Amino acid sequence: MKVSGIFAVILTITLFSCHQKEEKKPVITDLLTEDFDYTKDAVFDSLNVPQHLRKMVKNISAINVYDTGVEGKGPPIYNNFENFKKLSALASEQELLSLTDNKNNAVAVYAAIGLLDKNKQYTVPAFQKMLNRKGTMPIQNGCILSHDHPAEPVYWTQYYKLKPEELHSDQDLKQLDSMILFMPESSELILTTVLRNRTYSDGLKNQIAKQAFENHRQPALKYLNSWHKKEYADLLQKELANLIENDSINIGHKRDYVAMFLSFNNPGNKKTVLNYLKKDSLWKEDHEIMSRLENNGIFSEDYD
Repeated sequence: MKVSGIFAVILTITLFSCHQKEEKKPVITDLLTEDFDYTKDAVFDSLNVPQHLRKMVKNISAINVYDTGVEGKGPPIYNNFENFKKLSALASEQELLSLTDNKNNAVAVYAAIGLLDKNKQYTVPAFQKMLNRKGTMPIQNGCILSHDHPAEPVYWTQYYKLKPEELHSDQDLKQLDSMILFMPESSELILTTVLRNRTYSDGLKNQIAKQAFENHRQPALKYLNSWHKKEYADLLQKELANLIENDSINIGHKRDYVAMFLSFNNPGNKKTVLNYLKKDSLWKEDHEIMSRLENNGIFSEDYD
């Protein structure tokens, strides 16, 4: 998932709480509740909510966090999954469909997922409704807290319903994958997943190029490098050079992108590569980089 700076702090604190002794847990929980109180921004929308569902809708709205129900090693900080189970058991398909328009994101997402559980035909329509929503929402998955787009929990619900051998052939997932390509705020994880699931038509290839070169999304860059390298050679090299020069790549993946850059065998990229080599004292341990230097006009006298 895409975790912003502040949510990296949440992740650190939350993971810390998952490994504490029992007597320490209330202290960490109090800290999280005080610093990350999502109830302050809760939206309560009871319009058109049937009387028998209002308590559950109110409870979900009050917590205001989408809780996946995955258990961490510590107690749940935002235990909303139990409210979802009660809502799903009480509501009809039509009532859940109506709740997908609720102004509270947690209510709407739970309603969409409840619909998927009851009737597969709602997979794409429910996902489309969530995709039309703006911004992100707090999500708790075990010990991990993040902010993601409301469409993402619906996507993962469908994804994990499938067996590995069904991921390429399922028609609903195929539609969801294509729709994700037009989602400007998708997490790195979900964009990486949809680009790994399948290859795309020329029409969608153009959208992937937009993600790569206008939105600067690295999963899209890797997809084009794998499947359309020749067609986008100039743009790929320009984007890779910018990433390397500006240190915009996660340190754990930087050498992979340098190797990708070197795979174009272009001596015109020599300066960018040499500047990188000066910063990475251990690059000589990477056989792939070493083996590609000469094809890019870089010889031992350039870096020794």
